[in-house]
Amino acid sequence: MNAERKKLIRSMFLAVLIGFLANLGIAFLMDFNDIVGAIKKVDYSIVLVPFACYFIIYIVDSIRLIMVLWQFNIRIPLWEAFYNSVNVSLFSNLTPFSSGGQPFQILHLTSIGIDSKKATNIVLSRHVEFMFTAFFIFMISIPTAVGLANSMKIGREPMYIGFIVSLAMSLFFLFTLIKPDTISRFVLKFQKTRIGHWLGKKLKKEDWAEVFHNWATSLKEEVGFLWAEKTIIMIADLLLGLFNLTLQAFSVYYVLWRLTPIESTFFHVMATFVIINLVIYYIPIPGGSGSIEGSYIWIFSGMNNAPAATTVAIVLWRFATYYLHILFGLGIFFVHSYIHDRNQKKLIISV
Repeated sequence: MNAERKKLIRSMFLAVLIGFLANLGIAFLMDFNDIVGAIKKVDYSIVLVPFACYFIIYIVDSIRLIMVLWQFNIRIPLWEAFYNSVNVSLFSNLTPFSSGGQPFQILHLTSIGIDSKKATNIVLSRHVEFMFTAFFIFMISIPTAVGLANSMKIGREPMYIGFIVSLAMSLFFLFTLIKPDTISRFVLKFQKTRIGHWLGKKLKKEDWAEVFHNWATSLKEEVGFLWAEKTIIMIADLLLGLFNLTLQAFSVYYVLWRLTPIESTFFHVMATFVIINLVIYYIPIPGGSGSIEGSYIWIFSGMNNAPAATTVAIVLWRFATYYLHILFGLGIFFVHSYIHDRNQKKLIISV
């Protein structure tokens, strides 16, 4: 087993351990008899629905990736697109701030021969699409958000701070897509500083700023092509992203509807889901493990006044959409690695 695979397994073990300890701590805060009573009423087949929702998301994201790459006359196999989509989720789940998914996506796309500017364009564009979709949902649900914060005392300041940080990051990525040349000019000036010279030595590339400048200039052309000439395709991509976000929210709503006396509408739950996620992923824990469960239990319990049933529902939802999908993602990763290694050996033998 190589170092990369060992690191993946260690990351998985850490994420699972943190989540287990956090959930154990949450359970200790609840009435034990209430928890046991809620568990006895559970039909565990309900985990199939949220698991299936996230599996469908992989398929939709695979189609989105193929669809956008077609605009550059690039064709990739469905298997590679599916592998990319699954492992974006896997690496997000196993890294602090859920930060590993997008770098992996770019790395994988470049490893199969796609130009780094095109890969970066697609990944940044999709992140901006997601953040502005979340921003739109937040804006139309401001009364819901304010009422939720006031009535449930969930801490308005952290929620709004997280929202502002998310919006600022989205604007930065948007600016990067629209004006990469402005950023590259700043980098050229930065290269002349002491830190810039030190960075050049560490990278073993003294002209690293010029390389970035050329790359950013080309990226601007790629972005202009994708958004100006392929606007309909990008709108379709955005709508498919909204569909995926709706599936994620539905997976939460489904387990709450099945296991708790929740009376809130699906839109209310979806708006709450989006608002929580604007904040929770800035906690430096792999995939938000533990913090997501605690936040969801805290907030959704206020909607149904059934903390024990909500705890069981959220833990089951998290098991189906996080822990099971980590195992699924690792399985896909190892199968893909095995196929790649086997093909490499055949290539060496044929040569």
